[in-house]
Amino acid sequence: MQLDINFVRNQFSQLDDDPNFVFCSNAGGSYVSNQVQAVMEHYNRHTRVQPYERYRTSAEAGKAMDRAIHGWANVLNITPAELTIAPSTSINTYVMANAIGYSLKSGDEIIVTNQDHEANSGVWRRKAEERGIVCKEWRVDPLSGLLDTESLYELVTENTKWVFFTHCSNIVGTSNPVQTITSEIKKRSNAKVFVDAVAYAPHHISDLKALDVDGYVFSLYKVFGPHQSLMYVKKETHEELTPQCHYFNHGYSDKLLNPAGPQHSQVASCAGVLDYFDDLYDHHFDDGTLSASQKMGELYALISQHEDTLGAPLLDYLSNSKKVRLIGKAHTKDQDRAPTIAFAPIEQSASQVATKMQDQGIGTESGDFYAHRLISDLGINPNDGVVRISLVHYGTDQDVEKILLALDQALN
Repeated sequence: MQLDINFVRNQFSQLDDDPNFVFCSNAGGSYVSNQVQAVMEHYNRHTRVQPYERYRTSAEAGKAMDRAIHGWANVLNITPAELTIAPSTSINTYVMANAIGYSLKSGDEIIVTNQDHEANSGVWRRKAEERGIVCKEWRVDPLSGLLDTESLYELVTENTKWVFFTHCSNIVGTSNPVQTITSEIKKRSNAKVFVDAVAYAPHHISDLKALDVDGYVFSLYKVFGPHQSLMYVKKETHEELTPQCHYFNHGYSDKLLNPAGPQHSQVASCAGVLDYFDDLYDHHFDDGTLSASQKMGELYALISQHEDTLGAPLLDYLSNSKKVRLIGKAHTKDQDRAPTIAFAPIEQSASQVATKMQDQGIGTESGDFYAHRLISDLGINPNDGVVRISLVHYGTDQDVEKILLALDQALN
């Protein structure tokens, strides 16, 4: 079976705005599915009131929000009480750092990486400095940008309290084996694991109980939805956290890590992403007996197959070019390489190459992409950064051909 790309693209009206334009900046924010637009429009037109009261429109507003909350909890295989929805991943990790902070004391250690987006790095580093604890860094290979798991395990001790790393780098593009890493960390210590999946979720939605992580976060506006972030924190961990909500909400687990009121219509429209996935699944499969998380696994196996075909020609071109330095793996054969592809031009600046491609109708971008530490440690000037081509499953082979043509002209 192959992904029906025509069906997929029909779910994104924005793709019709300019048929000759190729959008390949999805890692910064994807297009929004029609299903999400429909939920958002209905909510704002008909239920834009304070939710959860008894009168009809308020009750409907509350039900719309609950549909999103319970729907995502079901897909992620967690409970609604373990889910926090907030405007961005940076906000969620900032709040989580404050919640963790008071439990950290002298002699404790945390581990971070230099591969992460700053949202899953800076907040923990600042909190470690504030609390006077040791912050160790799990470092990437300075040539490839990849992380070696064995070098992480050498950092873990009986004093390690938290380990923070990314499921997939927004620059390197290769996913880290979260389930294996988490298992090995917990064999060696009582440390908890928190994972940033912002660059991974557009390519795969995970079963969080299967991963056995203690915290997990990603942004829905990069997964075809509204500008919201989903954060999971395991229920058993809540007791160790300092509540970040109003004091009278301390008894509500689902409010524990949300210091502000939710954005009602945005939360409700999170369900539209699931409506899109449901439509996509039903179009390709007819097994209604699977759980929501199992259906997502089936669907993303199909998506990954398509995305591998999109990424392979680009990686092949860049890995064989003497005019660029490709970051990360040069192939997709290990099935762990997202079509998020970054490279540093050798003879030009990244901004020059990106501008030339943009002038040819290619929606690419350049910069450090909030992975400033990684770019610096790879020996690349972060003030210029890299060129990034980031595709998702609504991309086509024709898109890739246009990108390759524009890329070749820009470099030559």
